[in-house]
This record gives sequence, structure tokens and C-alpha cells, in this order.
Amino acid sequence: MTVIKSMTGSANTVLNTEVATITIDLNSVNGRFLEINFKLPDTLKHLEQKLRAIGQEKLARGKVDCYINISLNSSSLLNIDNEALVSLAASINTIQENIPHANVNALEILNFPGIIKQSSNIQEIIDRELLNNFGKALDKLSEARESEGQKLKEALTVRLNLISKQADIIEQQLKDLVLNERNRILNKIAEMKVEVDPARIDQEVAIAAQKADVEEEYDRLRSHIREVTKILDKGGVCGKRLDFMMQEFNRESNTLASKASNLEITQIAVELKVLIEQMREQIQNIE
Repeated sequence: MTVIKSMTGSANTVLNTEVATITIDLNSVNGRFLEINFKLPDTLKHLEQKLRAIGQEKLARGKVDCYINISLNSSSLLNIDNEALVSLAASINTIQENIPHANVNALEILNFPGIIKQSSNIQEIIDRELLNNFGKALDKLSEARESEGQKLKEALTVRLNLISKQADIIEQQLKDLVLNERNRILNKIAEMKVEVDPARIDQEVAIAAQKADVEEEYDRLRSHIREVTKILDKGGVCGKRLDFMMQEFNRESNTLASKASNLEITQIAVELKVLIEQMREQIQNIE
């Protein structure tokens, strides 16, 4: 059994590297397909396709917004070449010994060529750390979506049980169908105060019972309940399959409403429509 995931969720990941702090914010909502939108600083745009490929391996559906920010460490911003600095200091000391009034301040020293150097591997380190850890950030998002998915599964199960109870009422109605139709026709004849041949009454009862017979709809309703239960138990990427089953449920409720011969069946059809619509709305968020 695989867990059911919602397409709604969020996750925040902070990577503290030797040269920078990388922040990854992920926000996901429902969508028909997988759509990943990246908001990257210019220095990371060259990684977008690789990051997207990782996302496609981890996620199946949903609209995902990915925000990545970088804050360089102070040591990365100012990297002093100590050997060059020592050599320069020695030269300055020699000059000052010979020219006592030759003052040199710290800013002039830092501006001297070769004293401050840019670490050539800063970008390489950032790229490596991001690519190595982006999958873990997506795993955190998946955990959040799984948590929401479990709540959706529980809510769907509650409503599916309510649909099953409505099916129980239909089952009882089917058992009493002929008797109920006979009583309805006899009451109508009594109101009209006319004499009717018993054979004609039997014929009318048979015709009315045939028109009001919803046994096929009941059987299909039970079949749909079993199928949805199986889908929920199996889990995984099942949102589209569940949405299709809601269409099947809705078809049966429409037929029940059109065939309803009494108020109780009509009320059942209405209740089914309400439950089906509630389930359909929740299913829109399932991956």
C-alpha cells in the first residue's frame, strides 16, 4: 500500500555551507499536471533544468513554486591572501624605516593588487550543495503533502461510508418495491372510488414496479463503493482515477432521481449528490 498525497503543502529548507547560506522555500497547490516554477537568483539560473529534473523524479502532479535565495558568508565576501599581506607588510616596514613620514592606512593596503582574492570555487560549492540537497528539500514537501493526503483519505472514507448507508436504504426499498407499488395503486383506486379488475391491478403493479426498479443502479452503486475503497486502500497517484469514479457515482444518482417513485428515493438521490460533490471537491487536491 502506498500513501495518498495531497497536492497542497509547503516546506522550508536552510542549507548552511562553508561559503553561503542557501534557503529553499517550496509551496504546492493542486494542478492537473506537474508544473514547477522556479524563482532563482541569476547565479543559479544555469541549474534550473537540473533542478527541474530532480523535481520530476520526486513529484507527479501539482503546481509547485520554488524560491531559492543565497546569502554569502562574510568570509566569502572578503578573502585575504595572507602570504601577500605579510610580504606587503614587510615591504611597508622597509619603506617606513627609510622614509619615516611615509604613512600607509589599512584601506590602501586592502586596495593593493593581490591582497584580496576572490575564491574561484565559491560557485562550484554552492552548485554542488544545492544539487545534492534539493531532493531532500522536495522530500520535506512530500512529507507535508502526505500528511494532508492522510486527512483527505479519512474525510473521503467518512463520506464513502455515508454513501454506503444510503445504498442500504435503497436495498430495503428494493425488497419492498412490489408491495409499496401495490399499496400506492390501491390507495389511488380507493381515492377515485372505482371498481378495478384484480388482474388489471396486478398488471399495473408489475408495470409500475418495473419503471421504479433501481436494482441495476443499486448494483452499480455498490460496485463503485467497492472500487473507491480499493483505490483509497491502494493509495499512490490516484486523484484522476478517483475523479472518474465521482463521475460514475453522479451518473447513478441522476438515474435514481429520474426513476424515483417515492419521496424516500428522491431524498436518497439528493443526499448522494451532496456527498459526491463534497468528495469531488476534496479529490481535486489529491495527487
